[in-house]
Amino acid sequence: MKLRRKAVSVLQFEFRRWAHKAVGSSGLLCALLLVLTSAASASAFNAVVSSSGSFSAGTVQLAGTTAGSVNCYSTGSGAGGSVTASNTQSCSNGSPIPAGELSSAATSTATTTLSSVGSVNATSATVASSSCGVAELADSASATDWSGTGPNTALAFGGLTYQAAGPLSSKAITLDGSTGWAESTVEYTNPEAFTVLAWFKTTSAQGAVTGFSNSQDPVASSPSSYDRALWIDPAGKLDWGIYNGTTDELTSPSVVDTGSWVFAAASVGSAGTALYVNGTKVAFAAGVTTSQSYSGWWSAGYAYLTLWPDIPASYYFAGSLAQLAVVPSQLTAAQVTALNGDSTLSTYTAGVNALSPASYWPLNDSGAVPYEGSVPGAGASATLVDASGNANAGTAEGGVSLAATGPAALGTSAAVTLNGSTGYVETASSYANPQVFSLVAWFKTTSLSGGTVMGFSNVQGNGTAINYDRILWLDNSGKLVFGIYNGTEAEVTSTSSYNNGAWHMVVAELSASGEQLWVDGTLVATNASGTPAQSYSGYWHLGWDYFTAYWPDEPTNSYLAGALSEAAVVSSQLTASQISSLYNAGSAAAFALVMGQLAPASYWPLQDSASNICGTTEVTLQETLGASNTCIYPPEPVGTACPALSSGYLLTGLGSRSSSIVATSGSPVTVTIKMKLSATSASGVARLHMLPGLAFGTQYSSTPWSAGISYPNASVEL
Repeated sequence: MKLRRKAVSVLQFEFRRWAHKAVGSSGLLCALLLVLTSAASASAFNAVVSSSGSFSAGTVQLAGTTAGSVNCYSTGSGAGGSVTASNTQSCSNGSPIPAGELSSAATSTATTTLSSVGSVNATSATVASSSCGVAELADSASATDWSGTGPNTALAFGGLTYQAAGPLSSKAITLDGSTGWAESTVEYTNPEAFTVLAWFKTTSAQGAVTGFSNSQDPVASSPSSYDRALWIDPAGKLDWGIYNGTTDELTSPSVVDTGSWVFAAASVGSAGTALYVNGTKVAFAAGVTTSQSYSGWWSAGYAYLTLWPDIPASYYFAGSLAQLAVVPSQLTAAQVTALNGDSTLSTYTAGVNALSPASYWPLNDSGAVPYEGSVPGAGASATLVDASGNANAGTAEGGVSLAATGPAALGTSAAVTLNGSTGYVETASSYANPQVFSLVAWFKTTSLSGGTVMGFSNVQGNGTAINYDRILWLDNSGKLVFGIYNGTEAEVTSTSSYNNGAWHMVVAELSASGEQLWVDGTLVATNASGTPAQSYSGYWHLGWDYFTAYWPDEPTNSYLAGALSEAAVVSSQLTASQISSLYNAGSAAAFALVMGQLAPASYWPLQDSASNICGTTEVTLQETLGASNTCIYPPEPVGTACPALSSGYLLTGLGSRSSSIVATSGSPVTVTIKMKLSATSASGVARLHMLPGLAFGTQYSSTPWSAGISYPNASVEL
């Protein structure tokens, strides 16, 4: 049975490179980062070259040779320019990467004219990959934020590039003023009494340094609540805006769009609201002590500003940002002045960390580190391993986050968290009418509207089911209910509530003896009349199942808002001793050992840690030399072209793969990568910087060098 997939467009792009690119003697390549971002209705990739290793910014090396004992680097006549490295010697072979377009609508070539065809034949080719995902802007703060969730990674959108020179010898991000910005991934609950810190540099009188709103994508969806914004007005002055019934605004007396680095601080709290520029308080309002009360997300490089009287023509910031932080206290003038006086990055960083920031984004990211959490608006997040050996992997759909902290009773275990509105896990294979079985799961929730732990229905997905029962859920009071249908609804319900935010292990059983419900190793309810269940084939779901009004105490919400770990379906009724062994296992490894002895039909430990987008990106990777096509991923015999994209080719890491293609120097090799997102909404990752970590090249000597290219501002709808 095939997973239900949402239709999305297919990206096809080629880059043609000369087949004598050097790699190390191990055959491994450095990461070739094809950083894809998308914007609606666009179709062309604009190639942008970025630095890699010792190569200078804006250049890339595709070939090399050895002149005596000295490594030398090539110069080509293409648009990529020349290469500088650790010496100034030039070679006569090689090619810079071109700056032409790579079309997503039709095959196109990307070539440059070499000054020489090169001198050495290729002996083998290597394709390597280590990771993929979307680019993150790391939050280095160790303190918890207003929602108590700790560090809050930001995601990069649109025309945002990395590793510009920043203040205090730091690095910075650069935003293009029309599409580039970033957004935090975790919601903050009504931040009050705080200070925003930021360094910025611009020559444009437009855009927001930072802002706060109740929309996680204020570009795509206009927020209904927004304030706490710091922006450059049309006069080039710095404005700080708070809303609490009226639009309160502070404005710097001098312009800040001078092209120099500016240190800004803006605060609100019991002492009023204040705006600082380069350590000096430049504006103050004693009567503005609170902001509008709502939960939301911080943004960088963009803010929704429509209410304010002197908003710029564009909300997008044009320039560079660095060292952005949100401190959950109102800093004094002396504290701000002290930070401004720090002359080194180390002392400034220590000064910010001493204030216990809720979030601190240094913005020194490389754009090559994948974010591993849930992507706002995305669908499937990952394939979740079935440890039973029966190959019934689960697929995380919607608002599911991986690698959360699991039950403390199992030591250093992990879990998945579900957002209570879109997140669930579905199985890949159907089951034929299970009648004797035990459902096992650890769960944690504080929901007052119920939610499904596990359920069974005849649909694969979260659509309307015709047949559905064998459902284990929490009702609105937090009691556990296990229901089957055998001509009428048969339920068994716990007497206690378990929506107390603690981890609990539940076992729900069906056998000839009826229904049994166990919680934390103790039998809490039975129903001898609850057998057999309705006869049909279907799929197990974790965190959601289909409900109608037929159940007498169904929850208000069929989605579970909470966490799940160590879920399994065992095709037998467990004994009290077996259940006790599971509950008292003491570690995730011991739990897995006990579970393995029970011969489960399916067992999802939910200990997975994989990128959200990796689990949904279908990839094929093909080399073409002359008339010969060889599919490198998925691996096919030499001379065999790649198959059509399918969910079987989710990119979770290629490792290092070798090809038997042997290219003569000067012979062009075409590498074709086809990609699409499956089981997800394309709008969920629109404009995000995607990072499939791929590398391709050929080896001809033991000289260890290679190159990397990136497309950090491509524009195509995924």
